[in-house]
Amino acid sequence: MQTGKLSEAALMRSVLRQIDPEPAACRKRYGADCTCLPQTAGTAPVYTAVSTVPGWEDDPGYLVTAAVNNIAAACGEPRALMVHAVLPADSGEDVLKAGMRAIVQTAKQYGMQVLGGHTERSSAVLRPWYHITGIGEVPDSGREPETAERDQAVLRPGDGLVLTKWIALAGTAALAVQKEEELGKRFPLSLIKNARGFAALMPVLPEARIAVSTGAHAMHDLSQGGVFGALWEMAERADVGLDIDLKRIPIRQETVEICEYFDLNPYNLYSAGSLLIGTREPETLVQALVRSGISASVIGCATERNERIIRNGEDVRFLDRPAQDEWYRKFGT
Repeated sequence: MQTGKLSEAALMRSVLRQIDPEPAACRKRYGADCTCLPQTAGTAPVYTAVSTVPGWEDDPGYLVTAAVNNIAAACGEPRALMVHAVLPADSGEDVLKAGMRAIVQTAKQYGMQVLGGHTERSSAVLRPWYHITGIGEVPDSGREPETAERDQAVLRPGDGLVLTKWIALAGTAALAVQKEEELGKRFPLSLIKNARGFAALMPVLPEARIAVSTGAHAMHDLSQGGVFGALWEMAERADVGLDIDLKRIPIRQETVEICEYFDLNPYNLYSAGSLLIGTREPETLVQALVRSGISASVIGCATERNERIIRNGEDVRFLDRPAQDEWYRKFGT
């Protein structure tokens, strides 16, 4: 199997159908990065799990941000996390201390408690490996669980699709950090510095809160597979079509330049930092986001048709099933 996310077919066949063999139930779970346990009143706990962030493997603090983004996209507020750390057999204690310091410091930024976890050395890994279980809370609407899930989490035909900030932010920042010397031979230092700064834009909790307050009912945080992967997952889970304008998908010039240099497709590159939102009032949401200093664009809509269309001027093509993230395709790790 390829490095990175499992393909849709493998995920359905070997994971989701083992959980529930019914095709409709599998589709309902596809593309959902959180599980919410319904409560009768107050709030419902929501859980997510993260163990890889392409390009940021040496800083487990970014795993916390990825977990928070998943919780935010499920309309939740981050509360706590558990950590499972596995270190190579010859690792020193200083390696563990540095990793935990990064996790704890990042968790504090989001007001999260580190509840505990498990730590061990093992010959099964060649580099430190961390697994984060994020725990959040979603306000309970008081409706039946199935109705609440349908209303809050699933895209509907006619919904406008709003995309916050810019695509491929996290992937571009990782390239600027890891390939700085190589890029410095080709690009101005100002471009590389700007690209490194994209790492600070990875959290999507602020825009998720605004989306919830304006009545948005479907969100998906961009991650592995980039914007094209997120669009497919969101549409597949809801069993809807898409009509997307490629030219309206926001992308920074630094990303264009760096991805072109490394022969990467930015639309399939790791894109933490951008939130895809389905809403009946897309322009209202964009205005609310912009007033809060968050860039946002309406990039298309959901349709009743089965076709998932990408328009680029007069050219029209169909959205492909999610491909391997460009980071893994190019660099393999």
